[in-house]
Amino acid sequence: MNKLEQMVESVRFFTRLSAFVVFLLLSMATLGLVRIIEFFSRQRIDRTILVNGYSAGLCRLLGMRIQTHGLVMEGPALRVCNHVSWADIPILAAGLPLRFLAKREVAFWPIIGWIAREIGTIFVQRGAGDSAKVRQTLVSALESGSSVLVFPEGTTTTGASVKRFHPHMLGAAIEARCPVQAITIAYHRDGQPDGLVPFTGDDDFVAHLCRLLKKPAVRMDVLYHPPVTVSASDSPADLAEMLHQQVSQGLVTLREEHENAGLVVHL
Repeated sequence: MNKLEQMVESVRFFTRLSAFVVFLLLSMATLGLVRIIEFFSRQRIDRTILVNGYSAGLCRLLGMRIQTHGLVMEGPALRVCNHVSWADIPILAAGLPLRFLAKREVAFWPIIGWIAREIGTIFVQRGAGDSAKVRQTLVSALESGSSVLVFPEGTTTTGASVKRFHPHMLGAAIEARCPVQAITIAYHRDGQPDGLVPFTGDDDFVAHLCRLLKKPAVRMDVLYHPPVTVSASDSPADLAEMLHQQVSQGLVTLREEHENAGLVVHL
């Protein structure tokens, strides 16, 4: 990297970092105001529009350029998606009224934790052995008309492929008689699969955030698959396999689109 590129990267970082700090302060002030109003009115304020707007703003600030494909199913549904990074949460929350199933640590992350808490995320303690309780919470949420998103891989990946889907939580849709919609996400930078956004292993949130703030915009493709109707006789394992195939094929499709686009430009 030459000096000019280093200078551009430094300017980009400090500009985005300053905007992020302002964004953090404004979001906290807004949350405080909402809670004060709720306290005196004794009525909960619907945060959907607020969370959608802040999520979209955060994505822009991070340099995320979202491109959607397919149709979002209206009404409550269990939605499943491959999992690449913590950035998946604001990207998906920007376009949908969703509750998430996430590890408990996420609740304490700056901005992301706030978004997660405000949309009613169901936090899970790793190794706590409370899967039956979590599944029943999912059933109750779906039956009450909420849409919930789970990452059935159970971990983040590099985004190069889709790990096996764990079927246990998917059984909540069968029990609640609720349709399921699969979603495939893929990050690309300069027409190639992006290696910066994936948040894997023991990566540190703050360090990862700083790396994102330094780099140019990344394109994030979100592919919504046709919803799947479930019945009481369905097997969670079979449902998991079907959804895994949808998401995996979606990843192949998105990769091919970018490869073909790059070929056209090259020619």
